[in-house]
Amino acid sequence: MAIYLGPNSGTNISTSTVGWVKIFQVTGGSTINNITHDDLPSSTYRAINIIGGVMPGDDGVHLNFYFRHNGSDLVANKYSTGQRVAYPDDNIYAESHQNQGRMEIAQNAGNVGGEGHRFNITYFPYVSGEAGNTDMFNWAFWDAIRIDQNGNFRSIGGTGWYDVGDQECNGFKLDQTSGQFNDYTYSVYGLLK
Repeated sequence: MAIYLGPNSGTNISTSTVGWVKIFQVTGGSTINNITHDDLPSSTYRAINIIGGVMPGDDGVHLNFYFRHNGSDLVANKYSTGQRVAYPDDNIYAESHQNQGRMEIAQNAGNVGGEGHRFNITYFPYVSGEAGNTDMFNWAFWDAIRIDQNGNFRSIGGTGWYDVGDQECNGFKLDQTSGQFNDYTYSVYGLLK
């Protein structure tokens, strides 16, 4: 059951008309290839928020995000991203990519206790018939933490865009550059229109 988050917390989604609602929560200890969810109707939700963490099966893997439509990954080389990565010694570096086949959320994470990726990703999907320029949709922003195989902490803030104007999006996938997820926990929320 989805629950309304706001002044009337606890209200069932079926009676809510505004605000963030919890769509589902997933926690697992079994190995999976990726995290994929479809049927998140952009006609119902203005935005989707994914909060959680994953433990990769391999050391040094990057965490990637893909928009999806009707059960297929959107992988045209039209993703653009920018990230600011902070180190514990108060240094920061930035990177930006354009015309990529995925949205990189975080870089090389380790695969033992205390390592891995943590994330808070919010995205805004395009839906056919929306008023405004179609290029203003299918974008995301995130905060993430990555702990690498040496226990090194990095704080990440990023933004990204899928530059295909009227491409509808009703799902997402989180995947790694290689291997599987050994452990995971996450919740998905929707911002009602």
